[in-house]
Amino acid sequence: MSIFRKPLFLVILFLLIVGGVGAGLHFTGNFPAGLLGEAGEVVAGDDQKSEGLDSANAKPEVMPVPVELAQAQEHGISAYYRAASVIEADRLVDLTCRTAGRVQTISVEEGDWVENGSVLAELENGREKIQLRKAELTMADKKRLLDRNQEMLSGELISQQEYDDVESSWKLAEAERDLARIALEETRIRAPFAGRVTDRKIVIGQQVAITAPAFTLGDFEPLRVRINLPEAVARKISSGQRVLVSPEAVDMDLGAVVERISPVVDPATSTVRLTLLLEDSDQLARVGGFAKVRITTDSHHDALSIPKLALVEEGALRSVFVAAADTVRKVEIRTGLYDETHVEILEGLTDGDFIVTMGQGGLRTGTLIKALNGEDLGYKSPHDDLPDEPDTVTALVETI
Repeated sequence: MSIFRKPLFLVILFLLIVGGVGAGLHFTGNFPAGLLGEAGEVVAGDDQKSEGLDSANAKPEVMPVPVELAQAQEHGISAYYRAASVIEADRLVDLTCRTAGRVQTISVEEGDWVENGSVLAELENGREKIQLRKAELTMADKKRLLDRNQEMLSGELISQQEYDDVESSWKLAEAERDLARIALEETRIRAPFAGRVTDRKIVIGQQVAITAPAFTLGDFEPLRVRINLPEAVARKISSGQRVLVSPEAVDMDLGAVVERISPVVDPATSTVRLTLLLEDSDQLARVGGFAKVRITTDSHHDALSIPKLALVEEGALRSVFVAAADTVRKVEIRTGLYDETHVEILEGLTDGDFIVTMGQGGLRTGTLIKALNGEDLGYKSPHDDLPDEPDTVTALVETI
């Protein structure tokens, strides 16, 4: 029995050693492929090896970048200067009291329209009225005396000296009457021009001093806007030039003209004042309201221009991507005038060039593109007929 047990023990020991070595090679990844063909492992054939090499050497397919294009072409373009200011009335003045006293009557309120010379308020003036009446009676008495002395002078009943004294007395009475009228008039606050009351500062019964403000009166026809421009910009503007004014509270532009240009430069700000006259504001603009002004400083009628969206700005350098066939190239340009949507091209492009307006972020010279709006512009590239890429979910499903 011992003779048969010893070989069996050696066989079992050999199998354990071989199994342990194989397991170690398997877990460390050093197990040679194809060595266990007869033991039940999958053996890689020549065809599988060649397919693995082909997939490793194959390059990934490059998909074109979707972009939108525009065409460089002649387009009228104007340069604008923008400023901000407030809308002003033609006249807006504070009416003050010309004498001290207590407010007796008020005839108007804020917002009322008044004519030139209308009485807005009146102070207590009983004393002034009596003084005026007294002066008028005195002057009337002096006038009767003057008339009698004139008849007597004609009949040579009095001397010329006596007549002259009576005449002087009448003239003095007339002056006293005029002073009394002025004193009474100073107790009344009148409108110096036709306009609208914008502020009432007094109340009935209030004791006011001389020059105390009583009302604010405005003449709103016409309205004006005053702006300050740099001297270099002001030199490009002329009187009578049309301007657009946009009140902040109104969603529309109002027409205006340059009425006056100051002949001097403000040394504190190095600016020139322009006065703009609003046309037909139709009560859309209000005095004191904030307004933006856009004034044309230069115009080119046949300028080669492109949309501003196409610009790629890197510091002081400006460039665009020009589409040709199925790729793009980056081109540096020199620009001129700007407006809200377009920019003038002085150098770098020619009329009819197709330039990228959207999708520039992932582009560089030689990048493949697909023009999304190429058919509308008449631009054709080899990739326009390619199907769109499947979305990620569909691609995963098809792969599985």
